Amino acid sequence: MAGVGDAIDQQSGTGQRSSGISISTFLASLATAIIVFAVEFVIFLILKSKLTRIYQPRTYLVPERERTAPSPAGLFRWIIPVFRTSNSEFIKKCGLDAYFFLRYLRMLLKIFIPLSIVILPILIPINKVGGRDTSPIDPLDHEFTTRYNVSGLDQLAWGNVRPEHSQRYWAHLILAVIVVVYVCGIFFDEFRGYIRLRQSYLTSPQHRLRASATTVLVTSIPSRWLSVEALDSLFDVFPGGVRNIWLNRDLDQLNAKIKLRNQLAFTLESAQTELIKKCKRAHLKQIRAEARKEGRQSKETKQQIQAENDRRTAQLVEGAGISSGDPHQTAHTVQDLLQPKRHKVQQVGAKVGHTVVGGLKRIGGSVHRPGGHRPANTQGNTEHAADDADVRLSSSSQANHHPMGMDGTVFDRHDDGRRLTASSPDVGGSPALPDTEQTGNSKKKDEYDVDKEYPVAYNEEYQEDDYGEPVWKKYIREKDRETMRKKVDTIYHCRKELARLNLEIEIDQQHPEKFPLMNSAFVQFNHQVAAHMACQSVSHHIPKQMTPRMVEISPDDVIWDNMSIRWWERYIRTFGVMVIVGAMVIGWAFPVAFTGLLSQLSYLENHFVWLRWLGKLPQWLISAIQGILPPLFLSILMALLPLVLRFLSRNQGVHTGMAIELTVQNYYFAFLFVQIFLVVSISSGFSTIIDSLKNVLSVPDLLAQNIPKASNYFFSYMVLQAMSVSAGALVQIFALISWFILAPLLDNTARKKWARATNLNQMQWGTFFPVYTTLASIGLIYCIISPLIMVFNVLTFSLFWIVYRYNTLYVTKFRFDTGGLLFPRAINQLFTGLYVMEICLIGMFFLVRDEKKEVACEGQAICMIIVLILTGLFQYFLNEAFNPLSLYLPITLEDEATQRDEEFARAQRRRRGIEEDDEELDKDGQREDGEKDGSIELGAMGNNQQQEPSSPLFLGSRLNRANNSMKKQRRKSWADRSSNTRSPFFGGRSDPSMPTIRAIRRKLAMDTESQAPATHAIGQSLFSGIHDELEDLTPEERDQLVQRAFQHEALRMRRPVIWIPRDDMGVSDDEIFRTQRLTKHIWISNEYQALDGKCRAIFSRSPPDFSEVDLIQL
Repeated sequence: MAGVGDAIDQQSGTGQRSSGISISTFLASLATAIIVFAVEFVIFLILKSKLTRIYQPRTYLVPERERTAPSPAGLFRWIIPVFRTSNSEFIKKCGLDAYFFLRYLRMLLKIFIPLSIVILPILIPINKVGGRDTSPIDPLDHEFTTRYNVSGLDQLAWGNVRPEHSQRYWAHLILAVIVVVYVCGIFFDEFRGYIRLRQSYLTSPQHRLRASATTVLVTSIPSRWLSVEALDSLFDVFPGGVRNIWLNRDLDQLNAKIKLRNQLAFTLESAQTELIKKCKRAHLKQIRAEARKEGRQSKETKQQIQAENDRRTAQLVEGAGISSGDPHQTAHTVQDLLQPKRHKVQQVGAKVGHTVVGGLKRIGGSVHRPGGHRPANTQGNTEHAADDADVRLSSSSQANHHPMGMDGTVFDRHDDGRRLTASSPDVGGSPALPDTEQTGNSKKKDEYDVDKEYPVAYNEEYQEDDYGEPVWKKYIREKDRETMRKKVDTIYHCRKELARLNLEIEIDQQHPEKFPLMNSAFVQFNHQVAAHMACQSVSHHIPKQMTPRMVEISPDDVIWDNMSIRWWERYIRTFGVMVIVGAMVIGWAFPVAFTGLLSQLSYLENHFVWLRWLGKLPQWLISAIQGILPPLFLSILMALLPLVLRFLSRNQGVHTGMAIELTVQNYYFAFLFVQIFLVVSISSGFSTIIDSLKNVLSVPDLLAQNIPKASNYFFSYMVLQAMSVSAGALVQIFALISWFILAPLLDNTARKKWARATNLNQMQWGTFFPVYTTLASIGLIYCIISPLIMVFNVLTFSLFWIVYRYNTLYVTKFRFDTGGLLFPRAINQLFTGLYVMEICLIGMFFLVRDEKKEVACEGQAICMIIVLILTGLFQYFLNEAFNPLSLYLPITLEDEATQRDEEFARAQRRRRGIEEDDEELDKDGQREDGEKDGSIELGAMGNNQQQEPSSPLFLGSRLNRANNSMKKQRRKSWADRSSNTRSPFFGGRSDPSMPTIRAIRRKLAMDTESQAPATHAIGQSLFSGIHDELEDLTPEERDQLVQRAFQHEALRMRRPVIWIPRDDMGVSDDEIFRTQRLTKHIWISNEYQALDGKCRAIFSRSPPDFSEVDLIQL
């Protein structure tokens, strides 16, 4: 074990080995980095316009609201929009987190560029002129030998000042104080700008329309208050009152079923696709065999056959396929989602012979109770019947309207139970009631027996040969089909299990009341200010009850598994996670040392008896192990670390994915700072470091003795980051590997190909900010000790700003946003660099000796101690002043925000072309109120004038009354008219034939797409006509979308479709036919997917179960 300990100790102090590095050696490493950068940059310039999917996917592979205009053609013209894109447009398309990350890099440039201009011309001459590098080394003076042996880049650093010039260190002190004051001033200014911009963003009309702006998550609710009535009575004291309340239920059991169902659905889809591919290959093999027999093997004949195959494939993939078991749960547009509500009255009794199930939901002023609300039954009888030959094709242009019940139920009843149906317009977003063997109206939903067993989901008497020989048997043998363990046929097994789970899940979704309540709830207010007031108020008289309360939570970002964690359990989990992370930070040297030992197999062979067999290995194998495995294992370790930290943060008990990123930001920075800076800088072993830390006063000496020697190592590290890493981020190496190597190997179904084509890279900010915070902290630490490092800081952050500005505009997609909360946390972490710099300078000042070998800079050290204390006080008061404003909105902003809402609403009505009547009515009402108030004021003024025409008291009262009148007029806004209102569940909407801004945008988008390159065709087919602009919806439409947004995700999950390719042999259609005979609880479809001549699955549209409504950010 002693050998392992020595190996681990060798991992520390890596930076010490770069002490005194020569200028030529550094220039050689710099040249290498420049060459790597140049190669990667040239690759980017060549491929940028050719591979738009990798380098410009945000120009066409996202909804219109998020799209960026294509970059100009040319090698370097792409950089123009990088600099010219306005901040407002950037925030609109990328969000606050992306903006503040780039602002963070810009802030670092604001720090290091002026400091470089000021410090470098002063300190470099002071350190260099007359330094120790010009003094001969006295071989007899062993004590001063190492101090005078200064070479390479160290000649420009702190240690080159000779003892007789120790008074020069006053310049270091003055500049250090300037650095601290300037950096603190930058922090204050950035905090102020951050608060101003964040408040402006949160109070913008577009953001205030979102449900997340007015919805509060309340956790640790006592059982006494865990009801809609109790929470309503508690929180209705805030302005505007409560609009919605969602009580969360513990649906872990249902969630487990859904995860198993999804796994089975993907397995079945893959098996069905592979079966059709095998049949297609066998069919093509037969055609080629027949062609050989007939002697038709000429090149022209092959081209004709290939052209015919391509033509048939194009017809199949563009044509509408067939579908069975569609529960009509997927709403492809907002109109589809709202259609059953809008037409529910006029659809009653639309056709004779169609059953009506369900009743009217309550619409009124009571508080909505989604916790006990059962989603509408969207399919009264899913077993469509017709003759075998009667198969309807689905078509996007065909209006297959089904009669609907008053609750949006869709009916398609026929005499026989064996019909394949086309996909009709989807008419709801809520899960459908499972179809049982009873008629639709034979049992009311409220009479459901929650204790009864689930009904059988499939026909137990079904036999595959009952409907003739399957088509696939014409091409392949039964043993060629995929099987599971114990030779169970994959397709047959997955069909039955999937049907069973679909039925059980949909029954459970209709009866959430049988699941226990969790101790948390979402409360939506009518006013944004009420939500922020509720978060800051003390809600309960017992400590830790009804806390924490959080606002600005996206419904899709909620971690439902953590909603029932109690406050004390969260404390225990947090403590346990912090202990584990601390152990990882300290003990990371063990796995790193192991990777280092792999490069020294001879060392292992000599020190460990049980590893002597390594000497018997061939020399080429030993060389391969020593050269490949160490960097490979190290890269795997560094890739696993963020995953481990996110797993720990999730199990810590946080409630949202963005909260995980904020937590990971803290842990990852601690890890990087210790491993990249401290471990690399300090030459002592871990045992020596721990012994030194027992005495706090020895820390400055420890840092002062070690940190200056490691400066040259960080020069090379900064150059590597600036050149190779930035160019690597620009050239998207991993994306190229994923698209051209992994995709052909792994994507065997159309769904996987669709997912790879449409799922863009997403930024994980929790592990992104800390990397550059660590680099900036290192720059602050060395800005006085070795000022040359600031040159590399400027180079690094400049290149990264350009690279990530481009990537955020053209490459990366941003789904969720913290509202910029990572920015102030990163600034606070930068204080670590200031503190370490000050502590190092304190120790280094105390270590300076003059020619008499006495302490020469005691005064400077004392000054730095004072600066250190003042820095700590500054950070404390900075956070005390800005932290409340970082999280919550002040009341003073509400009036201005309400006025902007009013102006925005008028602008929206004007854009819709419907503002005239409503606006005139509003103006008339306001004018009447104003005239009434004015006549009263005039009468009072006349009376008072007759009494006291010149009294100062009269003038004051008149001004007060006039101000009150103006306030009354100003408060006639939509926000005040909505006071104490409840969600109406359903509501009317404007005439669909009315020309809306969405229709105009769709037409413009289609016109633009028609002129776009051919590579953008996939974007047009997948995202054309998709509208996710929340501001273009009416309040009633937004309210209906919100109703289900904060329900548990298990209640919102829809039945997945088994999406298989069409073929010209009839195998796909036959598989759908037989699945429909087995069960009506499996949705299987071959719409807009086919196999090409090379047996590859191709598609022309998104999967049938993809809902564009999910793109709307609530």
